Amino acid sequence: MYRLKVYLAVTFLITWPCWWVLVALSRAGRMVYGHPLFMLIYAIGGLGPTIAAYVAVLATRAQAPLREFNARLFRWRIAWWWYVVVLGLPVALALASLSLAALFDPFLISGLSVHPWYVFFLLFPAMILGGGLEEPGWRGVAQPEIERKLVRPVAAVLVGLIWALWHLPLFYLRGVHQYGTNFPLFTLSVVGAALLMAWLYGRTQSILICILFHAGLNAVALLGLAVPSGKGWLSGLQACFTILVGALLLATPGKRLNQA
Repeated sequence: MYRLKVYLAVTFLITWPCWWVLVALSRAGRMVYGHPLFMLIYAIGGLGPTIAAYVAVLATRAQAPLREFNARLFRWRIAWWWYVVVLGLPVALALASLSLAALFDPFLISGLSVHPWYVFFLLFPAMILGGGLEEPGWRGVAQPEIERKLVRPVAAVLVGLIWALWHLPLFYLRGVHQYGTNFPLFTLSVVGAALLMAWLYGRTQSILICILFHAGLNAVALLGLAVPSGKGWLSGLQACFTILVGALLLATPGKRLNQA
């Protein structure tokens, strides 16, 4: 567990000082979102999990060498259907949860502001940088390390809770997507994503595939395929649906299918 402790300590020591400083500067009116220095500090904070993953691996080379971590990070030779999952599952989850929410609010769909479908392919590569690169830490280090002590579903929930907490400063940072939104609801959605990616990583042992899946989830959300946050209890329906699907997938027996 020493690798996990190093990872978490370095992650929060990189990210939280960067983002809380931006919160203070933004509230004081001394720097705003979009300013070059603001964006630089913001980006460094976002790279906390990636940097911390390598620090933790290098600090614990006796446990497993760097080449073993890199092999998991760049593992792309997996069965082709996992790439279909990466692109298709985020869309399917969003459409299914929206359809479920529409049963309770028939006017929900007509009120959505959804970008054209092809925008997804523009958002996807940007979301590899804007979220996907967290995966070397959360799935590459945290998930397998916690699984040394806990069963996979419980480990995934714990990773999800820590992962959500890591985002906390963004809810006070003007200009970013999370600013002023509901943190408990966000936590539910992150736990759902953690369950899905624990399943995905457990089956493929590929950090790369988790990076791509994370980017897919973010791209679908930015496309507009989500229940608006102001819809009361319906706002949590998508997160709860994701948790349910993730839990069911983790409960499904299966072997690692990491080879093409």
